[in-house]
Amino acid sequence: MKISIANMKCEGCVATVTQVLATLPGCSAADVDLASGQAIVYGEVEPQQVKDALAEAGYPATVLEA
Repeated sequence: MKISIANMKCEGCVATVTQVLATLPGCSAADVDLASGQAIVYGEVEPQQVKDALAEAGYPATVLEA
């Protein structure tokens, strides 16, 4: 799943987003890119679950490809 993530400004943000995604049930890996403000989430994860978890952490997300 490809997502766009708001509010990422530094590598600390990338680490936080990566950690949040890694804790989701069904997520096998996540590649987060600061420059593009996007991430690719691997595994079987519900899009709404990703959006909710990131919003709770302060990083609103939009699903680009499910």
